[in-house]
Amino acid sequence: MKKFSFLLIITLLLSGCSSPTKVGAPGVVTSCDEIRLLKDASKSALMGCLDGSGEINFHQLKGPLIINVWGSWCEGCKQEMPYFVELYQNSLFKNGQIQMLGINVEEKSKEDAINYIKKSGMSWPNLEDSSGVSKSIFGPGVPVTWFIDEDGKTIYTKIGAYTNKKQLFNQVEKAFELTNELL
Repeated sequence: MKKFSFLLIITLLLSGCSSPTKVGAPGVVTSCDEIRLLKDASKSALMGCLDGSGEINFHQLKGPLIINVWGSWCEGCKQEMPYFVELYQNSLFKNGQIQMLGINVEEKSKEDAINYIKKSGMSWPNLEDSSGVSKSIFGPGVPVTWFIDEDGKTIYTKIGAYTNKKQLFNQVEKAFELTNELL
């Protein structure tokens, strides 16, 4: 009986250390070419696309768009990323009706960011803020998620990690005035 109890406790402890959501397919570093942009912007905050395809001025971003600011070193980012990966599988994202853009910040190296994208299952475009310009826009902490409308205006900002899938999906539905299209 003691042996059984010991094995049960060890099994429970070890299973508690695993990730709550498993990633299906490996992530892909994709081009930013399809991201919709406004023609002009009065401000400039340039960030390079992680695939090397060019730069985007943050102030020209046009929605409907979800921007998720993350770092591979960030525990909250790791916690919420499976929810974003699952969200991106929805047809609203696959057909481009709503776009998603990641912004990687404070990374030790570009390779660390690319490896995290592949490991976490991300398949949407990501910018790299190697100069720290995003701190003046988002503030110093991550994760941060922004919801942008078709005029480039911020609809909603979430500071901190989403703690479950329903919380994220409900916020997307509310921000973009969708009715039960995600869950």
